[in-house]
Amino acid sequence: MEQTQSITCGFAHWHGDELALVTHFGHITPTILVSHSRDGEIMARATRALGYRVTRGSSTRGAVGGLIALINAVKEGYTVALAVDGPQGPRGVCKPGIIRIVQKTGVPLFPAGVATTRRFVFKKTWNQVYLPLPFSRQVIFIDKPISFPEKAGPEEMDPYCRQVEESLRTAHEKAVMILETSH
Repeated sequence: MEQTQSITCGFAHWHGDELALVTHFGHITPTILVSHSRDGEIMARATRALGYRVTRGSSTRGAVGGLIALINAVKEGYTVALAVDGPQGPRGVCKPGIIRIVQKTGVPLFPAGVATTRRFVFKKTWNQVYLPLPFSRQVIFIDKPISFPEKAGPEEMDPYCRQVEESLRTAHEKAVMILETSH
């Protein structure tokens, strides 16, 4: 499936929201990073079947290669989407990979917040991944883009990670508010 968008960007989201987001990007088929785990293999096959470009890597296996592949995808004109709280958590704590991608490519990063009325939660997973149930209502709120200085070094990542976390919390709260006030 070819990408038909006119702008390259990055989407940040939390682990657990993948299944809710995967069918809602419309004509944008982002490149995503999926871990080398057994669960990651299932996700990689499913998302490839939907037309996504998939690169593999995780903090313990292939981290640098995965990051380079995402940077190259952006340079080739593709949008990337990344669960920013890493392949092993902790849940809701940003890792610096997405910041490095934004720094190296200059693309805007859009936080994506998700809310759904009914869902099945896979409780035995560390990330509490969920599947929106049929006929449930769902809101995906894409908040204003954030960017980071190109020159920030590894010791300066913590405040930028906190900024991403706060932006994702805000996007999620806005999605919940819209869902609760709409009928």
